[in-house]
Amino acid sequence: MIYQLHVGTFVGRGDDRWATFADVARTFGYLRDLGFTCVQPLPVQEYAMDRSWGYNPASFFAPESSYGSPADLRRFVDAAHRAGLAVVFDVVYHHFGHSDNVLWDYDGYRDHGGIYVEGGQQTPWGPGPAWWKEEVQDFFYQNARMYLEEYRADGLRFDATTQINGQHLRRVVERLRSEFPDRYLIAEHLPDDPWIIREGRFAATWCADAHHEAQRALARQESVPKIKGILGWDGYDHAWNLVKYLLGSHDDIGDQQEGDAEDGLTDWDRRHRYLVDQLGGRADWTARAKCRLAWALNVAMPGTPMLFMGSECLQAAPEVAWGYWHDGVDGRGDHRFDWAIAGDPLGTEMRRLVGAANRVRLANPALRADSLDVTHEDHDNEVLGFVRESGDNAVLVVVNLGDRTFGDHGYGVGTGGRGGRWTQLLCSQDADFGGWDGAGNAFHEPWTQPDGRVYVNVPKWSVVVLRRT
Repeated sequence: MIYQLHVGTFVGRGDDRWATFADVARTFGYLRDLGFTCVQPLPVQEYAMDRSWGYNPASFFAPESSYGSPADLRRFVDAAHRAGLAVVFDVVYHHFGHSDNVLWDYDGYRDHGGIYVEGGQQTPWGPGPAWWKEEVQDFFYQNARMYLEEYRADGLRFDATTQINGQHLRRVVERLRSEFPDRYLIAEHLPDDPWIIREGRFAATWCADAHHEAQRALARQESVPKIKGILGWDGYDHAWNLVKYLLGSHDDIGDQQEGDAEDGLTDWDRRHRYLVDQLGGRADWTARAKCRLAWALNVAMPGTPMLFMGSECLQAAPEVAWGYWHDGVDGRGDHRFDWAIAGDPLGTEMRRLVGAANRVRLANPALRADSLDVTHEDHDNEVLGFVRESGDNAVLVVVNLGDRTFGDHGYGVGTGGRGGRWTQLLCSQDADFGGWDGAGNAFHEPWTQPDGRVYVNVPKWSVVVLRRT
């Protein structure tokens, strides 16, 4: 389970500091206690200015100087490993920032870039490297190798792989997999395509559709079909080939145009905001319930779950200005991680849910297996059910995407012919998480009835997870 963060804005809001590797390393206990198993920082290579998201690389083999030294980065990785967290670094190999870039100026041909750029692909973010040259391919192989060998990283996430010739990229990935067969190589290949796994040789790819379709479903736009459509892994060999992030990644939450990226001020569907802001705001109980639902579903559904910093405690407006993340302060205000929110009552409720859901996933092999059986579809009431299995471990997940609560243990959910008694593992509407007492089935262990259904409470806007015992 991946926690995505930006080093510079994760700590230091109160005293206007730009956070360092050492600052973030001191928070690893927070991530461990939430049950995450991996930390994925946004790019940490040297970039052209002191404050940035990191996607404007200037010097590939140097860590960003405002974050710390190479020794500090090694200590960052070591601290993560001591806390039980894997580290996946985000690398940008599809374009160069041409400002303050030693490779751009390498042979003095400043107007169009030098030998590392000539004939490279043009991208929406700037000139692309000359990937057609074997020397350039080797350059990026050696850079990736540095993270895996010298810094002992557990994996890499390659940014915007659609902007790199697939065959050229494959040569680099194959070399890395041959030398580091146990490392986790992720592609941001959007829209996702099984080619990047089967032919491109990556272990996983981001699945942006999961976030966008979940957001629409939570806005009650064809809710059951949309959620059903993102459960599987069609065309892929394994469920974990897809990294899914229902609450959004940095791309969905971050905004560099003062709230109007992709016409966000007028286009709700494309707006870059924390999900809780998209759904009504942090003060809105239903918006909070929907976010609880989203993360509980994210860890219960097939795929590798990922969460962007702040979503675990409902970072939102007005404390996070306009409800979007950015690398500091802009004309709208301050957008950095607010630790006061993380510890307030609403943030604490959401963090309890995140921690509980993560622990349920870790304790149940079925939720990490290549297993999915959709056993229940109730379009009228907007309820969906599915079973996941691994050996004797069978887990039933019930998702209520509507505003009607079913009580008195009277709602029948299909089990796909599976008999036995069922024990609740999680209800996202329990009182500890911001719901209410008696919302779920804590003191009720129903048996599958002759009609093939198990009868349970299903609160509005909830995920209920039960295990066959």
